[in-house]
Amino acid sequence: MRKMREVDGYITLEASLLIPLICFMLVLLNSFFFYIMDLGITSGMAKEVGLCSMDGNRERKLTADLNKKIMMGKVSSVKVSESEDKRSITAQAQVKVPVLGSVDLFGLHVFRIKEQQGFMLPKEADKIRRWSLIE
Repeated sequence: MRKMREVDGYITLEASLLIPLICFMLVLLNSFFFYIMDLGITSGMAKEVGLCSMDGNRERKLTADLNKKIMMGKVSSVKVSESEDKRSITAQAQVKVPVLGSVDLFGLHVFRIKEQQGFMLPKEADKIRRWSLIE
């Protein structure tokens, strides 16, 4: 009994420093997983828009869809450009990470998504060949 009274509060002090640190690391780890998930969503949506032929409001539709599906970020810009044989899509989003936010380190943009996709469009002869194969 006497030994129990002599124990100092070192364990309490160490736990009070260690537990918030562990919780902080878990929040950062979860936010990293959400960042990776948002990166995959942005890439998939850009590929989907690039492969589908849509009307002239591709940029507005892609921006609206990305804003609905991205969990921790906000779309900052979407650009869809198309020439005769090539279509390119650039989507940028800024992800809000708890505690850190978007930090610029040495000119590098941490926790920002920039997705670029380029697609070669089929030529008219290829489209006609596909029509004959379908029939």
